[in-house]
Amino acid sequence: MKDTRKREFPLHYAKGKKLYNIIVHMSDAPGSMGEILEALRKRVNMIGTSSYTLSDGTAMLTAFAEALSSKETAASLKEAIGGLEAALETEVSEGRDGLLVDTFHTGILVGDDEYLLLRRQGLSGVFDHIVKLFGTGGEVLLYEEGKALGRDNAERLAKELGEETVANEAAYLGRVLAAEGWGVNESTTNAGTSELRVTVTDCFECSGKGEMRKGCDFLRGFYEGSVETARGARPKVEEVECRLRGGKHCVFRVSSQPA
Repeated sequence: MKDTRKREFPLHYAKGKKLYNIIVHMSDAPGSMGEILEALRKRVNMIGTSSYTLSDGTAMLTAFAEALSSKETAASLKEAIGGLEAALETEVSEGRDGLLVDTFHTGILVGDDEYLLLRRQGLSGVFDHIVKLFGTGGEVLLYEEGKALGRDNAERLAKELGEETVANEAAYLGRVLAAEGWGVNESTTNAGTSELRVTVTDCFECSGKGEMRKGCDFLRGFYEGSVETARGARPKVEEVECRLRGGKHCVFRVSSQPA
C-alpha cells in the first residue's frame, strides 16, 4: 500500500451541503464503534472520523459528516445515536452554509505531549523571513534552534523508551518524523565507517519558496542535536544536497566521534 498523508479535520468546506460534527463518548467494549457507525450508515456520508481511548477506559468517536437527506437535523442524528447502548454521551453540531469547524477539540495530544498543527508552507515562509531579516545570522539562528529541538526530542524519547531502544531503533523511529509531516527520511551507513547518510524526501523546510535560504539549516541542526544526545557523540552534519539548491532530495552526511 502506498504511503499517504494522514487527514485531519479542524475544518471542512462544501458550499450548500448540510454538514455535521458528531461527537460520541462511547463504551470501549468491542463492537461499540461498529454499532454507532451502523446507526449512521443510511443517514450521513462520513467525510472523516477519528477515535481514541480515554484514561478512564471509555473512548471518543468524532466525525465530520454530510447529511444524505435534506430533512436530517442535528437533533435527529443525536436521537439516532443517543438510544444506543454503546453511546454514553452524544453531541451533534451543524455547520454554517457548507462550512464546518471542529468546535469540540482544543488541541492535539500525542501520548502525553501537546502538539499543534502548522501549515508546512507557512513555517517554511517563517524561516525565509528570519533569513531575510538577519541574513547569515538568521541561518545560524535556525541551525541553533533546530539543534536545541533535536536535543530535547532525543532526551524525551530516551526517557519514554529507554536509551538502548532509541539507539537500536533510530532508523525505525525516523518514521515518526515522516508521520508528523517533516518528510520521509531514510538512513544508510557507509560501509566500513560510522558515517550516516540521511536522505529526506519532501522535506518540510523546502515546501515554501525558499528564496532567501541556501539549505535546510533547521533540519541540519535537528539531526546534529539528536545524534549528539542519543549517541553521546560530537557529530558533524553536512547537507550535501538540497531541494533549495536544485537537488531532487535533501541529503545529510552525519559523521561523529566519541565525546
